Amino acid sequence: MLRHSNLTLIDVVTHAKPLVMLVFAGLIVATAYAAFVYIRGVTSRRGERPSGLAFLAALASGGPLIGLFGATYGLLDMCIGIANVQPSPSVAVLAPGYAEAALSVTLGLLAGAVAVIGHRHLQARLDTPTQSEPAVAAPYARPADLARVLAEKTVRHGRERL
Repeated sequence: MLRHSNLTLIDVVTHAKPLVMLVFAGLIVATAYAAFVYIRGVTSRRGERPSGLAFLAALASGGPLIGLFGATYGLLDMCIGIANVQPSPSVAVLAPGYAEAALSVTLGLLAGAVAVIGHRHLQARLDTPTQSEPAVAAPYARPADLARVLAEKTVRHGRERL
């Protein structure tokens, strides 16, 4: 009786089609670089525009699509293979192809998630004023202050209104 070895993540990656392996590698490198950009942006000075925000924005929208492309290509290739084999293969034979597609989608979603979190956090750091710089609306924080400033301006211009 033949025994099949257990399918592992390493088996899925190493036995993937070359194009899908390229998608895996690209998404892994992009995720690592997105994490690097995020960490570099967090450790930079507040208010300073971190480099790499455009990359994070592009990866946030493109990463899941690239993962979906890898999954679609792998499933298409698997369906063509199934159509050309008689009798129909068992689930144990098909499982690596399904695992390959699932891994491709998962890596795409991971890349997109890291990029979205990094981009939004770094953008929020840019939009938040620091302790050394006052907020733009600080003098007009209360409606009474705004009314007083407007009244002073109208008096100075000789157009006092009630």
